[in-house]
Amino acid sequence: MSATFTTLDDALAFLFQALDYERITKYKYDIATFNLERMEQLLAAAGKPHHDLKFVHVTGTKGKGSTSMILATLLKTAGLKVGLYTSPHLVRWEERIVVGDQMIPAEEICAILDELRPYVERERVERPSLSPSFFELMTAIALLYFRKQKVDMAVMEVGLGGRLDATNVVLPEVSVITNIGYDHMNKLGDTLAKIAAEKAGIIKPGVPVISAAQEPDPMAVIERTSAEKGSRLYVVGKDIHIRACEYAQVGGQTGLRFAVETWRSQFADLFLPALGRHQAANAAAVIGVAEILADKGFLTLTPDLLRTAFRAAKCPGRIEALPGTPTVILDSAHTVESVRALKQTVDEALKYRRLILVTGIAGDKDVERILGELVPWASEIVFTRSDSPRASDPQELAHRAYLIRPNGLYHTALIEEALDKAKSLATADDLICVTGSFYVAGKIKEILEARAAGKPLPSAAPRNP
Repeated sequence: MSATFTTLDDALAFLFQALDYERITKYKYDIATFNLERMEQLLAAAGKPHHDLKFVHVTGTKGKGSTSMILATLLKTAGLKVGLYTSPHLVRWEERIVVGDQMIPAEEICAILDELRPYVERERVERPSLSPSFFELMTAIALLYFRKQKVDMAVMEVGLGGRLDATNVVLPEVSVITNIGYDHMNKLGDTLAKIAAEKAGIIKPGVPVISAAQEPDPMAVIERTSAEKGSRLYVVGKDIHIRACEYAQVGGQTGLRFAVETWRSQFADLFLPALGRHQAANAAAVIGVAEILADKGFLTLTPDLLRTAFRAAKCPGRIEALPGTPTVILDSAHTVESVRALKQTVDEALKYRRLILVTGIAGDKDVERILGELVPWASEIVFTRSDSPRASDPQELAHRAYLIRPNGLYHTALIEEALDKAKSLATADDLICVTGSFYVAGKIKEILEARAAGKPLPSAAPRNP
């Protein structure tokens, strides 16, 4: 066996030898490619860490990351030791695995991967087509770290779909399905009902389910699956209601002031320092989860707990306003629905003269409809790209945008150059909005933070699509 891993780059190099479905598009979404038995075998070799943990499992098209982060903050505020597993990351790989407020240290990734390495290397030789994928290995690292840290609750965000996702080996206390929309249609299905069937695959027998409000077809799938599994279903808008949601300034922060009424309790004067009314719906789902966990004895749910937790919640890369002039908004919207939510939020909550857009869009997204939303909205647009093979060519994006409108369009393959171009176009009362890709948003955040600190940019390891 090779020497042990000593740096994060060494560990990532080993991980990247595995198939990384975040960076490729030509694969079949089926039980041969996404094999939960393979994941179970990997975890069995590691001592079955998922059998020693408590979970909340979160899937959906929009809002699953925000919901997971808000929930983790609530549980921490309630006094629990909380593990949080999300993907993709914005700036650092370690963001994907968090305990409390601390990202997993690089040395822990190296140490845990050292434990997994003999099994993985043997599988790569004996069953190369069935050896663990990148996401399966990351999920195993998260579970092993959470067990080592003895967390009271692990919040697990699904990577893709739900039914066949590596996280679906867990048996949760609550399953959560956030808003379902059109994304990954070439894998999950070309209708909302088909996509919902994949998401509803996380529903386990007898485990309560919290669902966001849905369109009729996906709602019918969730209701039917919950009934078949004997799982009690609670729905935002039916069992959990948002009352009097409005924008407000509290303690120098702009956010949402709202109230929530559940099937048993009322919570008034809640404040979430986040932009976008959809975040109130995510917070309402979190309150539903908290009601169930309180019933199970994990916490005591009070209005003061919610107020304290929500005021402390952060959702990086989700319509995130960065300090400075002009204001820069970072967002990761990459579906038509999430782009529409971004537009509504920016126009409703922010004041600006002109909008300067920086965007990169993956080629497997609904590029035409996303451009149809973005191009008429912005005064100037700078197209760029991530280093992912999935990324659309910026020049091609600009050409397609030209067919919608012929002026104010620029393109560059370099994200730092795209940011500088946007800044050169903007005046103090303009707004720069970055959207379309986690990677583009994360890279620009990294650039701005490095410049503010007077530090050079670190060399870039491969990142998100």
